[in-house]
Amino acid sequence: MKITPRLMAIFVVVVLFGGILVSMALGEWTTKSTKEPIKFTEGEFTGQYNPADIRGSYTFGDVSRLFEIPLDQLAVAFRVSEPDVAAVSLKTLEEKFVDLGVDLGNSSVRLFVNLYRGYPLEFSVEDSYLLPEATALLEEKASLSPEALAYLESHTVNEAQGLVAPEVNIKTQGPELFPVSTSQAKPSGGGGNPGGVSGTPDPEHTPEAYKVAGKTTFQNLLDWGVNQEDIEKTIGKPLPSLNLIIKDWATTQSLSFSTLKSQLQALVDVVK
Repeated sequence: MKITPRLMAIFVVVVLFGGILVSMALGEWTTKSTKEPIKFTEGEFTGQYNPADIRGSYTFGDVSRLFEIPLDQLAVAFRVSEPDVAAVSLKTLEEKFVDLGVDLGNSSVRLFVNLYRGYPLEFSVEDSYLLPEATALLEEKASLSPEALAYLESHTVNEAQGLVAPEVNIKTQGPELFPVSTSQAKPSGGGGNPGGVSGTPDPEHTPEAYKVAGKTTFQNLLDWGVNQEDIEKTIGKPLPSLNLIIKDWATTQSLSFSTLKSQLQALVDVVK
């Protein structure tokens, strides 16, 4: 039997569309690309998606779906202001935060997801930064190891770097260093150490003037001219021991030091 061109064309069409129909019937046909990162193959997280395979082509919707992180939290962590957060591509982050001068892009999403989900992370390899909002969320929502907390301390974008409150002029070097004053009046309540909190400042502690940091004490705030009442209103408690390092106190109170630091810095900026 001789096959004519017309019969051949009909045969090709039948085979092509017949294959598609069979694939659809079996649930194996899709017109959309699926994003699915590799999975951990060993350890306690075996079978779960590995954030190390998150790519720039992914959207925040993909990240939320794959790693079960609420979209609104991802929007806060990466300052996504678009109405459709789920449709925003991760590859837009680097351009958005290019003025910060640090690596804050797709790798930052990997870092955030790792810490949020409690997955293992090679800190020496993942040299990426997070915004203060992302760090605050992790401190609130995630169970962070001491190593993770130390990493975040040095890999959170400083608010003086341009994107957050650019109108604030943070001094890089004060005219003088302010030692702990022994004549400063103690807060009412005697020892000023509610809740059994105790602490001693680092003997080598010489804080930069008018800049709240990891070694700043409550005494420093008073020395810089911040009103005691304003401090108590901000921390929501009576002023503790003046020589106590604020960061240590925040840890004992289960408070986010990153958030508290920003609030106290605002008080300092008013009086400096």
